[in-house]
Amino acid sequence: MLSQYVCSLMPNVLISGGTGLIGSEVAAHLRESGYSIKILTRKPTNPSNNLYHWDIKKGEIDPKAWEDTDYVINLAGSSIIGGRWTDSRKKELISSRVDSTALLVNTIQKNNINIKHFIQASAMGYYGDSGDTVLTEDSPAGDDFMAKLCVDWENAASPLASTTKLSTLRIGLYLSKNGGVYPILGKVAKFYVASAFGDGKMYANYTHKNEFAKLVELLFNDKLDHGTYNIVGKNAFQMNDFINDIAENVGTKAWLPNIPSFLLKLALGEMSATLLNSYRVTSPKLEEAGFHIYDATPDALKAL
Repeated sequence: MLSQYVCSLMPNVLISGGTGLIGSEVAAHLRESGYSIKILTRKPTNPSNNLYHWDIKKGEIDPKAWEDTDYVINLAGSSIIGGRWTDSRKKELISSRVDSTALLVNTIQKNNINIKHFIQASAMGYYGDSGDTVLTEDSPAGDDFMAKLCVDWENAASPLASTTKLSTLRIGLYLSKNGGVYPILGKVAKFYVASAFGDGKMYANYTHKNEFAKLVELLFNDKLDHGTYNIVGKNAFQMNDFINDIAENVGTKAWLPNIPSFLLKLALGEMSATLLNSYRVTSPKLEEAGFHIYDATPDALKAL
């Protein structure tokens, strides 16, 4: 009873995609900051572990998940990397993002659930392949599959904007020691076999695990205005430099030639675009707000 009373006094956060890498790390950060965390899962509800069942295809969410919920973080979505984008695979990528978001939004609106702030995930793929063009939050969306997916994903949450604070976080290459690109590239770099793709001149940017979690907490505490943010480093990097920085961070060098674009396209088809597209994404809104962002990739890697 005492534990239930204490939990009722803590701000409650409901996370979809809470068992994934980003979700689990932001959940851990928020717990340390005094938040009570609830996770939506396809498994049966288990209140003692703060797990609550939802079924996107059936349009169901356990009503208990919403009890005393103050904030929502929507991170649900199947992995973009995982084989060719067949028609069925594309449908899964869309449904796991757009349909899941629509389910959350419809449930909130239908039941008049009072949510203080809704955090919506998106990605730098929103902008499409943009070459050397510097991208800000005001840059237009692209027109390839990933861009359209991100647009639909964001739009699915937009009906909430009239009734609650809504923030959309466009995520780059997520940097963490616990998963994502760094452990994989760091491991191969230790054996001197890391290499970039194509000509390696395409741009990308990272989202540091520490900065993502801190941004969410600042938004919850109204220390930053709600809105759309590119949660990425100050300076976009070219992939050749990124591979070299990772190799240096683990004490080696990258000396292998790059993997040719045509091999990736043969092996992965349309999905190869996620490895070959160029996104020179920047974060002017966060910089203007005084939010801490690592100046350069080596600094971000050392802070993992």
